[in-house]
Amino acid sequence: MNNSNLVIENPTLSEEKPIDRKPYLRQREGEIVKILDAINGVQMSKDWSTLKNYVFDGLVQTLNKDIQEEARKEQPDTLKLNRLAGQLKWAEKYSDLNRMRDIFRPELSNIRKKLYGKEE
Repeated sequence: MNNSNLVIENPTLSEEKPIDRKPYLRQREGEIVKILDAINGVQMSKDWSTLKNYVFDGLVQTLNKDIQEEARKEQPDTLKLNRLAGQLKWAEKYSDLNRMRDIFRPELSNIRKKLYGKEE
């Protein structure tokens, strides 16, 4: 059966209705604004500086060193390398709040361009 005849006979089948993405974009805009506010609040707290000093400082370097050591072995454990790579990706994303903020800002800017047609 040739379905192209159906489209020719009934042009409404070939016309797709545009999907209104504005409600989703507004919701995502609100979420990102809250995330950025939370990042700013956490970064200003004394507790974050304590965590940063004792937990996160040097974490990325340590994981990189562990990956290099494992990769240099004669028979590296691929499971361990994959686990360390996942931990490294997590540490790079979440241990530096400035970097995390830099991830969300462009997304917010793009959403606002789509919603309001202007840049910040």
